[in-house]
Amino acid sequence: MAAVLCLLLVCLLASLAVGFVVSASMGVQQSRNHRLIVDAGTAAESGLAFYGYHVGSIEVSGSLTGQAILDSLATTLGERLNGSASSQGESVWYDGSTIVMPAVRFADGKSFTAKITVARANTLQLSVVGQVLSPAAVGGAVRRSMSIEFAPEFGVAFGYGVYAKGPISIGQNVDFKGVNDPSEASVCSAENSLAVSVESGYISGDVVTCDPEATVYIGATVIGGDIYTIAAPPEPEINGSLFEPFATNTVDAGTDTSSGTFTNIRIKAGTNPVFGSNVTLQGVIYVEAPNVVQFTGEANITGVIVSEDPGEDAHAGENHISFQNNLTLHGVDELPDVSEFAELRVMGGSAFLLPGFTLEFKNNFTSISGTIAAKEISTKNNLDGTVCGSILVLGNGGLSLKNNSTITIDRGKYPGGAPGLGKPGPQKLVLRASSYLEN
Repeated sequence: MAAVLCLLLVCLLASLAVGFVVSASMGVQQSRNHRLIVDAGTAAESGLAFYGYHVGSIEVSGSLTGQAILDSLATTLGERLNGSASSQGESVWYDGSTIVMPAVRFADGKSFTAKITVARANTLQLSVVGQVLSPAAVGGAVRRSMSIEFAPEFGVAFGYGVYAKGPISIGQNVDFKGVNDPSEASVCSAENSLAVSVESGYISGDVVTCDPEATVYIGATVIGGDIYTIAAPPEPEINGSLFEPFATNTVDAGTDTSSGTFTNIRIKAGTNPVFGSNVTLQGVIYVEAPNVVQFTGEANITGVIVSEDPGEDAHAGENHISFQNNLTLHGVDELPDVSEFAELRVMGGSAFLLPGFTLEFKNNFTSISGTIAAKEISTKNNLDGTVCGSILVLGNGGLSLKNNSTITIDRGKYPGGAPGLGKPGPQKLVLRASSYLEN
């Protein structure tokens, strides 16, 4: 009996010893795994800091928007990093949609890789993967990933389908859609009270305000993106002076505007013309202030409508442009390929440049090829059309979009910006700290 008890005791001690060894081994392995995860995270943080510094120190032209910013950044990063000591002799690779940065490797088995893409409209995303080699890990390495977004300091305003200094009021059954990406139809208001009010419908992008205390009323609207707050961006400046010299043909009180074709016209102050049915306009339509310009019939325009700035104290009712029926506005790049329009044809991207003027659409527009910029914009019911650019409302009156409408935003046609808009000179890409993510 004593021998049996002794044998059982030996077995028990052996089991405890094995358990202790297994437990100790597991603890060592867990500690090793934790260290590998920390090392991979440290490598990712190093990559985020390294490439974040390079991206944040590069300037891009204030005239660039969207995809064109990524194109410009790829070129500049290549010039700075290709073959350099910091990139260990490797080069930037770009396929038109993703910038792949040179991998950086360390002697202790750590490394990081990075890529840059367009996150939404004018916002770029830097994504970094840090890794540390380990024979015991799946695939031979442990990885951690981190990302952060950048946007040009000039113009988060250009990053939205609608940017308004004042409130954005949208009625019932209104759909607001992006063609190339849902975020193209994002809306942003800098108003500090009731910034955005939407009754019902669909917005494929984000709803953004510039004041944490601002009110956003969504009603029964489906929002495809996010709702968040940013710091108020510098607003783009409207400067139509580059188009003014093309407006060489005068329209005044003695001009019959009931029908016909008008090319490169300058509407003299106080004319208050009424353009009749089936008029055709080509080139630059330059409007002096004050003026009330009406299009009562179907308007077919190939060109750009530009106004003189009447000043901050001007009365809105005296500086107004309205379209009462269907409008089709083609860009200046679609003008006939003749010597008369040779200079204009390379200036596509802007449709309306109306500082101090209000703009009204009382019926459908089939399409508007270019960015719309005005002091205030209002529409009636049942509006249906496509805007190839952004809608910028730079006065306190904001945007009023009535019921039963579908507005489609297509920013793919003019990725290089909108002539006559934007901040002059180069702009830095600014870090959005709130966008930081890690996995």
